[in-house]
Amino acid sequence: MNITIRGVNPRFWRELKVEAVKEGLTAGEAVNIALEKWLRECKIKEKKRAKSFWDLKPFNYEGEDAGKLSMKIDEVLYGWKK
Repeated sequence: MNITIRGVNPRFWRELKVEAVKEGLTAGEAVNIALEKWLRECKIKEKKRAKSFWDLKPFNYEGEDAGKLSMKIDEVLYGWKK
């Protein structure tokens, strides 16, 4: 399939063609490999994202201000200053 893609960075395109030749690939084959890897990474990131509030896991915050964390949250969320 022939596709036209606008807005490709010319430097990236030149580098892709050079590396493709080094590997014995056509530019199209190299683009297919790049797209496949990018899509695989997107799917991995999607799996790691929390899907809902109930998917969130608690963690123990031990920063310097851990003792005042509740007050800081109230300040940010509700504008309450103590």
